[in-house]
Formats: sequence, structure tokens, C-alpha cells
Amino acid sequence: MLVQTKAVREAILDFIAGRNPGLAPGAVTGQTSLVTSDALDSIGVLDLVLDLGERFGVEIGEEAFGLENFESVDALARYIAGQVDATRTQLEHAAA
Repeated sequence: MLVQTKAVREAILDFIAGRNPGLAPGAVTGQTSLVTSDALDSIGVLDLVLDLGERFGVEIGEEAFGLENFESVDALARYIAGQVDATRTQLEHAAA
């Protein structure tokens, strides 16, 4: 992937840390579920997805909200990185 999943993961972890300053360092990892953990409430998840869309320059559609994308921080990071790469590929083909 052109956009490193690691960069997206770090953005997600930074967002969660900013929303939950009381979380112990390392309390949220790549394997943390965004559905079953207390890392974010439902509004926080929505804000996170909007933030990631703005940060990485992609439109996040309704399909992003499938539970499989929120099974873990890493799952969401892979999804967003894939969306970024797909958007860049579309733009490159349109420019060619």
C-alpha cells in the first residue's frame, strides 16, 4: 500500500489518546476493538472516521461503517489506507 497502514494506525491511536487523556499509555493497541472497548463511544467513532477522512483526503462512505472495519484499530487502519490508495489510483488514472 502506498499509504502506510502504520501511519493511519498512529493517527487513530493519537485521536483516541486525545479524546481520552486518562487512558494509560499502551492501553489501546492495534488489536483493540473499537466496538467492544471503551476507547471511544459511538460519537467518538464517527468523529474519528471524519477526522481520518479529512486528514488523509478521502471520502468515507457508509460502507466504512461495517463492523469488520471496527474489529480492531488495525482493521480500521487497513481500511482507511486502502481507501487512500484507491483514491490516489483513481486520480492518477483520471490525470493520465
